[in-house]
Amino acid sequence: MSADAAGPGEHGGADVTRVADAAGLPGAGWSDLVGPEDFFQTPRWLAVQERNSGTTMDFLVRRRAGAPVAALVTAWADDSVPWLLARPDAMLARGLADETPEPQAAARLADVAGGDPASLLPSLVCGGRHLGRTRPLAAPDALPSDVEALVAEAEQLAADRGAASVCFPHVDERDTGLVDLLKRRGYLSHPSAHYAWLAIPPGGWDEFIAGMSKHRRRRVKLERRALAEAKVDVRIEPLTQDLVPRLGELDCNLLRKYGNPASPEHSAGLLSWIAEVMGDDVMVSVARKDGEIIGFGMVLRSRARGREEWFGHRAGFDYDAQGKLPLYYDVLYYRVLEAAAQEGVSVLHAGIGSVEAKLARGCQASQEHSFLLRLPRTDTDSERTAR
Repeated sequence: MSADAAGPGEHGGADVTRVADAAGLPGAGWSDLVGPEDFFQTPRWLAVQERNSGTTMDFLVRRRAGAPVAALVTAWADDSVPWLLARPDAMLARGLADETPEPQAAARLADVAGGDPASLLPSLVCGGRHLGRTRPLAAPDALPSDVEALVAEAEQLAADRGAASVCFPHVDERDTGLVDLLKRRGYLSHPSAHYAWLAIPPGGWDEFIAGMSKHRRRRVKLERRALAEAKVDVRIEPLTQDLVPRLGELDCNLLRKYGNPASPEHSAGLLSWIAEVMGDDVMVSVARKDGEIIGFGMVLRSRARGREEWFGHRAGFDYDAQGKLPLYYDVLYYRVLEAAAQEGVSVLHAGIGSVEAKLARGCQASQEHSFLLRLPRTDTDSERTAR
């Protein structure tokens, strides 16, 4: 087998191939399949994830007449991987732990997880483990059968490795073709998140704030005044290696706040690698007070099919220094929106979480669902997992 491709899929036909690693994706035509909203499935970003995932990733490509028409990335999830927001057991447990548990999550606990979310592991996570629009890639001329061939290949890959389930963690309700396909193949679902985005108004900040209600506009002005009076300076700048150690500390703070395992050293190493791989296409919105960095948000630039869109990704704060200062939206939203408008960016992707606050600030949002397929287990599979 070549260094670039692992050859035809054993199941799913000779036109599904496996690319050995992220370095081989450009040569396999992967980049031609990426749309404007698929930044987190670009070869460069998948190289970042491959290094940071802590697990096995596979890259499947569907070809017709020798040309790539669709692709699917998968990642192996067991109880050792730390990315809980895309791990099927953790997402299901979170849906059950809410003050008003999701009825669909309760149903999935019974009919897919057999009463125990941990029984979903190990799982093959498909469509990317990023937080929003996990899906196959498809060229404009891709057919539904092309996508189905990839999903079938992933299911067989999962079965061959003894997985308990296959999961598409954040399927957007707008991806109706994928939703219909997964339902037809026996997947069951529960809500996983809301995904938010903002169309950048041509008039930039002035048009954005003019579109708010009088109450909201006054509140935003008070928030920004509080930061000015505290002499907090927020600006967009390149992600440089000099910034990495401090940003790593703040990134770790946020991860730990929400129960994710983290260390400053690991966060700093990841940020350093992102800076190296992404170059000018990664920026940071940095808040400083008395010269000390007290908060940041990462912004990633996507250019595909003639459009430029920006994606908010990571963030972190010094919670002691921040106190009650309203840093979050100025760092992650207002300053980024101003800069995006100046550069002619069409969309700012705000991602998941805090959906009510994002809607109040002009975003649109769509519901996402975790789609789960339970695979039949054999005694051999159970013994292999136990070991």
